[in-house]
Amino acid sequence: MKRNLALVATVLLVGMAIWGVNAAEISSPIVGTWRITSFSYLNLTTNETTRPFGENPIGFIQFSPGGHMVVFLSAGNPPKPASVPFTDAERAAIHKGIIAAYAGTYSVEGNKVTMHVVAASRPDWIGGDQIRDMEINGNMLTEKTAPALSGLTGQRSMATLTYERVE
Repeated sequence: MKRNLALVATVLLVGMAIWGVNAAEISSPIVGTWRITSFSYLNLTTNETTRPFGENPIGFIQFSPGGHMVVFLSAGNPPKPASVPFTDAERAAIHKGIIAAYAGTYSVEGNKVTMHVVAASRPDWIGGDQIRDMEINGNMLTEKTAPALSGLTGQRSMATLTYERVE
């Protein structure tokens, strides 16, 4: 009987490894689904804060207990194409309104969350890490990026995103 249980446990662990399931779950308070409530940029050269995607961005960031994450965030009023197929100009306008779209795995160390990007709307992020400072206050999550060159302006800036827990 003990041998059968050991065999079953071994088969389950091998199966989880093959299918990418993490045997140890992450118990961080960030685990869950969060809806974006605001997005702002701080230009570090001019000290000006802007909201380049408007006052009401839409989207979610989700962290699974198994260590996977996915995010899709966009401007609150994305342009609606006239018809299918979309023109190149329509596709460019839609893409311009995407704040972030990426997925992968993540790790947590204190308030630092490192997202290991596997797929992204930004090809330069694929295979790399996105490191964020995250703080939870009640049902609100605040995410801050490290200083970097903005993909929108080309100037050194930091982004601050706030989310509300939905589950």
